[in-house]
Amino acid sequence: MRRRGNDPRPLGESSDGRGPAAPAPVRVALLTLLAVLIARLMGGANGFWLALPAVLLAAERGATAGRAMVFGGVVLLATAAAAASTGEALPPLWLMLIVPGASAAMLHRLAGRLRRERDAMEEAAHRDPLTGLANRRQLLLVARHEIARHRRAGERLAVVMLDLDGFKRLNDRYGHPAGDRMLCDVGEALRAALRAQDTVARLGGDEFCVIAPATVDPRTLAAKVAAAVAQASRGHAEIRASLGLAVYPEDGVTIEQLTRAADERLLSAKRRRQGAGRRRVAA
Repeated sequence: MRRRGNDPRPLGESSDGRGPAAPAPVRVALLTLLAVLIARLMGGANGFWLALPAVLLAAERGATAGRAMVFGGVVLLATAAAAASTGEALPPLWLMLIVPGASAAMLHRLAGRLRRERDAMEEAAHRDPLTGLANRRQLLLVARHEIARHRRAGERLAVVMLDLDGFKRLNDRYGHPAGDRMLCDVGEALRAALRAQDTVARLGGDEFCVIAPATVDPRTLAAKVAAAVAQASRGHAEIRASLGLAVYPEDGVTIEQLTRAADERLLSAKRRRQGAGRRRVAA
């Protein structure tokens, strides 16, 4: 799963599926009208300073510093003009510029930091902290979206479950840092071997899952996954990948059904490998 870019929307705009908020210029225009009314009613310095919150709210609507300055400046000029139209004295010009300008700059900087923190928290909630791959939560979100899309398009979707045979022995022999490095190497190899639209997730421990949309030949996909793991584990003969493959809609129509079918095939492959090993030892 590729990392999503930063959301450029200002704080307060809808991102919860309830529909987009009004465009920023429209909201700034409404704020300007309100500020003008307040300034006109109060008049002079009182009217200007009471309308100052509208300047800050307008500046916060800007996704960039330049837009923040433009939005805040529009309200500032309109407020000053409305307050002055009553004939009462306004604050000194330098005070009218410095106080709103400094306040808007500080607010915009704070809003930007809050947006970055929000994006980082959202990213962390959907990423495996060790490998940077998608986690189980993100896998389920992607899978349900892709299944719905493939149902409409009438296409096949492949799911590959895999775990690393011999991973515990690697940890016991070389320590957990070596095991963590192996998990990261496997994740990087899988991402490099697969397409950009494929999702690679770590489910926990040494378990991984791949969701591959619009897959014509699932067995070719499984071969790519196995080759990627073999490439990442070179030099560690004890590490091998056990795979299980399931295809939508033949093996299930939900992600739970597909992962269950793939997991059962993974366990069957693991048992066959273990049985073959025992037979070789007995011979």
